[in-house]
Amino acid sequence: MSCTDLKYPLLLGFALLLSLPAHAGGDAGGIPTVRVQLLDLEGPLATPDAEVSGMTWHGDTLVILPQFPDKFAPEGMLGFFGVAKYKLLEAIDGSGPPINPAVVYCKAPGLAGVVRGFDGLEAMGVIGDRYFMTVEAEDDTVMAGFLVTGNYDMVDGLVVMDMDRLISIPMGLNIPNVAEEAIVIDGERVITLSEANGLNVNPAPKAKVFDVEAEFVGTLPMPQIEYRLTDASALDEEGRFWVINYYFPEEISKVDPAPDPELQRFGDPDSFDPDRCVERLLELQLTPDGRIVRTGRPPIDLELLPDGECRNWEALVRLDDRGFLLMTDKYPGTLLGFVPFPLGE
Repeated sequence: MSCTDLKYPLLLGFALLLSLPAHAGGDAGGIPTVRVQLLDLEGPLATPDAEVSGMTWHGDTLVILPQFPDKFAPEGMLGFFGVAKYKLLEAIDGSGPPINPAVVYCKAPGLAGVVRGFDGLEAMGVIGDRYFMTVEAEDDTVMAGFLVTGNYDMVDGLVVMDMDRLISIPMGLNIPNVAEEAIVIDGERVITLSEANGLNVNPAPKAKVFDVEAEFVGTLPMPQIEYRLTDASALDEEGRFWVINYYFPEEISKVDPAPDPELQRFGDPDSFDPDRCVERLLELQLTPDGRIVRTGRPPIDLELLPDGECRNWEALVRLDDRGFLLMTDKYPGTLLGFVPFPLGE
């Protein structure tokens, strides 16, 4: 599959009307808990080596970004994965085969060599046929983030990354293995979000804003979000979007959590257990006056595994009005899940 195949027709639109969402776990302290419906995966993406770090929609195709996409392509190329939306809908409704994404080849010669301390790709966004990706790097003990861009090439049928333009992202903090984990597209603005927005590690978090030419144009204030922010969905017509909010107990010293504002606002402030993972979705909003704020909607807690094992959710997209698609990296394996909106949404 080449990048020319990125636009599938939307089939089975009627599937949006089929089946009530699976809702389980009940509500505790006003916070709904929803079970993740896992979808069967086949092919290279199903292996832990995929280390998925982001997802985005290009038309009606879900484009999946591995952290190290050169693993899945010939030299000088990147191997993303693409899945038609109708196949995802069939899998969710139980009428389709396992998901076996096709490889999408994109040209990016020497990307890892261009970025000193290259530590993988973290997020992806699309404006028309123009791609934007964030790069994480660690030069000695200093973390760095970059924005790279590419355009669809009508002649070769590829997305060709511009390796002469490597845009530095002003990080504002230096925490090992923490960089810009999400991209939100606002018209022709590219907004990147940091993984760390907690009070004790980043007292004044900012989103970074770039224009369509990937030039840095400023920052937007962010709300306090404890633990980690690992990806974001697209904006809706009101400027609202969702983010993954994840806590892994072994990272407690790194994230240094302050009192959780979500529990203070919607639940029991004393219910945080440092030995128990947090897997949830939060709704944010880009306001007309240029701020990113937390909305009044409660978090969506994901029902945890019964054995207490944490799932490192790293990729998120909204699936129409049905809910969300999420993917993990290699912990505890590569998982593709569907999360319906809680009943009553």
